[in-house]
Amino acid sequence: MRSALAIVLLCISIQLPAQLLDNLKKSAEKQAKKLTSKDNLEKGFGKLKETLNKERAQFDSTDFDYAVLVSDNSGLSDLKEKGKISSRLSTTLNAGEALWSEGELTDAENARYKLDWGEIMYASRKYSYAEKNFASAKTLYEKAGLANDIGYIKSIANQGLLYASTGRFMQAEGLTAEALDMRKEKFGDENVAVASSLNNYGVLHFNLARYNESQQDLAAALSILNKNQLQGSMQYAIVLNNQAMLFQAVGRYDESVELLKRAIAIGENLQETKSTNQTKFVSNLALLYQQMGKYSEAESIYLGMEKKFSKNDPDYASMLNNLAALYLKMKKDDKVEDPLKKSIAIYKSNFGEEHPAYAKSVSDLGNFYRYSARYAEAQPLLDNALAIREKTLGVNHPQYVQSKEDLAIYYWKTSKWESAYSTYRDVMDKSIDFVNKYFAPMSEAEKSKYWDVLFPRFQRFDNFAIECSKENKAVLADFYDYQIATKALLLNSTNKVKEAIFASKDATLIKDYVSWLDQKEQLARLYAYSKEELKEQKINLDSLERSTNTMERKLSEQSTEFSAGYSTQKINYKDIQKLLGDTEVVVSIIRLSAFDQAFTEEVKYVALILTKSSELPKQIVLENGKQLETRYAKFYRNAIQQKIVDEYSYDQYWAALEPELAGKKLIYLSPDGVYNQINLNTLRRGTGDYFINRFDLVILGNSKDLINMKKKKAVAAKKTALLLGFPDYGGTSIAALPGTKIELDAISKIMKTAGYQVGLFTQKMATESTIKTVKSPTVMHIATHGYFLEDVSRTKGSAFGINIENANDNPLLRSGLLLAGASKTTSGVLPNLGSNDNGVLTAYEAMNLNLEGTELVILSACETGLGDIRSGEGVYGLQRAFLVAGADAMIMSLWKVDDAATQALMTNFYSNWVKLKDKQKAFKQAQLQLMTKYKEPYYWGAFVMMGK
Repeated sequence: MRSALAIVLLCISIQLPAQLLDNLKKSAEKQAKKLTSKDNLEKGFGKLKETLNKERAQFDSTDFDYAVLVSDNSGLSDLKEKGKISSRLSTTLNAGEALWSEGELTDAENARYKLDWGEIMYASRKYSYAEKNFASAKTLYEKAGLANDIGYIKSIANQGLLYASTGRFMQAEGLTAEALDMRKEKFGDENVAVASSLNNYGVLHFNLARYNESQQDLAAALSILNKNQLQGSMQYAIVLNNQAMLFQAVGRYDESVELLKRAIAIGENLQETKSTNQTKFVSNLALLYQQMGKYSEAESIYLGMEKKFSKNDPDYASMLNNLAALYLKMKKDDKVEDPLKKSIAIYKSNFGEEHPAYAKSVSDLGNFYRYSARYAEAQPLLDNALAIREKTLGVNHPQYVQSKEDLAIYYWKTSKWESAYSTYRDVMDKSIDFVNKYFAPMSEAEKSKYWDVLFPRFQRFDNFAIECSKENKAVLADFYDYQIATKALLLNSTNKVKEAIFASKDATLIKDYVSWLDQKEQLARLYAYSKEELKEQKINLDSLERSTNTMERKLSEQSTEFSAGYSTQKINYKDIQKLLGDTEVVVSIIRLSAFDQAFTEEVKYVALILTKSSELPKQIVLENGKQLETRYAKFYRNAIQQKIVDEYSYDQYWAALEPELAGKKLIYLSPDGVYNQINLNTLRRGTGDYFINRFDLVILGNSKDLINMKKKKAVAAKKTALLLGFPDYGGTSIAALPGTKIELDAISKIMKTAGYQVGLFTQKMATESTIKTVKSPTVMHIATHGYFLEDVSRTKGSAFGINIENANDNPLLRSGLLLAGASKTTSGVLPNLGSNDNGVLTAYEAMNLNLEGTELVILSACETGLGDIRSGEGVYGLQRAFLVAGADAMIMSLWKVDDAATQALMTNFYSNWVKLKDKQKAFKQAQLQLMTKYKEPYYWGAFVMMGK
């Protein structure tokens, strides 16, 4: 159940409680009674007009910016100074209503009168009255020939905000755009009135799920407020809040928390701790804690806020909705239903039954009933929510798609398989469209966080497909197709973008891209220091990270070539199938978190098997995923390290697939999860042959990579090789690897004989700088120590030249290669900030190398294939870094390697490659050759090849 969130719609600040309105009315009636006596009528009429004009003038002059912004329901200014004035204004308006008729006012006076009342009615949530008054005001201004008057612009802006507040987003957009254009023309681009309109446009775009445009609008609003020195104002806090909620929607939780904390701090500094806006900020922070799994913190905030709301306040309904979602997460099911029912009643009272907020609470209650297996109660609510969202948001809005998935899950759990299947297909197709729509201008980090938001839906569908396939095999085609559309999505997107930039031949774009890489290089140097140390040097790491991220976004926005790379191509399994020979098979492994009514702690692995003759992909499900990742993975690794016979791993990881592989020789494997940590070639069926003796194995990131691999034409490539290793570490703290010198010398001779231009760098020349300056060699071979730090959360200080605080959250900073001079860095001596060579090449730095067109990278070092495993994305470590840098294929190791065996393996590989012209066959033959000397997989099975 998704949680509701509060976007502050820069709303009317004249928020008058019901009691105050009653008092004003009584006061107005009393005043009107005195003034309307026959003798004083004319005198009273003139006096009231004079009073009204005086109070309006005082209201406007108190803060000109506020007078402009109030029409946007902005709440941009502190109300304390204006509270009494607005009260007097509304009192006078009440008195005037009792005293004169419309005919006694000029069109201009009557227009302002209608505008004032519209704003008060809006603040009181009397939307139908507000709508009539705003429309009348607009018409009267036009009739008076005042289409350029500030009040006329207010009328248009207010109408747009009214429609947005009542869920009529399509109607709101035209009016919001019109008000923004008019304000720019009247006041200039940097006026705070424009900031207000931009903020409101940003919120509208958010509600329309146009997140990229929303981010631009809100950033522009903040920029204007900065230029007007309003960083400590409530308007600034409101825009920060709205930006935080946008980031929340696309999974950028950490950034969202920081923005909200800044907004709350501003409110506290203004002593606005009891204001409506401040309460919304705090409520939004609770929601974020809830989504980040900080349940106790979230509950404490919600319960502390409960008394601050009126019981019929929509903000109270939003809090109740969030609290219900929290209790569901906390397994307190008995506390879920009541707050949801109260929330529905409040929204219905305020907005009616055709508002997105009402639909949200109805949807959540329906999902709770579905979760509780109360299916008869669930369906009408889920149907209703879907209908409301279709009418108010449209069929391409994420909330509509979420409602449709809710209904698909309901059909699934009630075994209505055909309805579930057809509904889910539409959901998944639209989710693929979201990737294409939102990825384009996002940075790598932003893409990753947004994919975290969408990925669970694909996991739910995969669980559904497993069950549905028992009733309808056709679902397996969709299961396969959605997998190839999304597996290794982030890696593929990044690579395509980079290729598009260099292929564009746009000198400015390429220059900007290189500048961005330079800034990332600067960040890499700064990661050696803690934030406190950098602060002492007046360096703001967070600011530089934001700047780097902004540069990446701007690259995207400037270039259609850049953004074009994000589209996920609609390839289906038949496109792959038709490329297969009779003895070839594609095996795609998928790691799944099991889903019942919600995700559970259980893990499954699914193998989708595709052959030339299969009508549909075949599905094999391994239910014991947790054991595969823990007990059996540990047994496999121990057996390798201790060089003992392993008679169990084959049965666990591969035996179930065997029946589907009869007559097959060449296996294209796309691994996932734990399958990235084992080498299938080392598995043995009982005491029989190893896997390597029975099959030819090619490892791919995504099975659709086979299409490019098969279509790739042989070209006369440049023949250059960079061989680097046997570094002089500059001390005795790192053990020398004399075998690497023998290895490199032998490879150099082989490659030169084969016509390669060879650059050989050893000892003091085997530097980080050498690697960073190389440009697209055909082959890059690095022979040295490698490392991967699995968990540094309990460690302090630095490791391999990176501050632990920075490394903890980024696996690319926890893996790397040790090069010349590394001994000083590993001993804790921090590098010079101006140097880009501290003897340690992290995966983060390797990602920025220029390896476009590099056919093969070999990391002849320990554990270079390890890293953090991410479902559907592979290994975050050196492997990913060099593939992002542009390498077509890689050879890397899964465990600590024997120096002599590695030397022999690599020498044999290059000898075979120059003869066979096929690196896959050459690598397998080198392993088989090593098996004749070393029988145990520990020696010949550490290295795997992956890629094209």
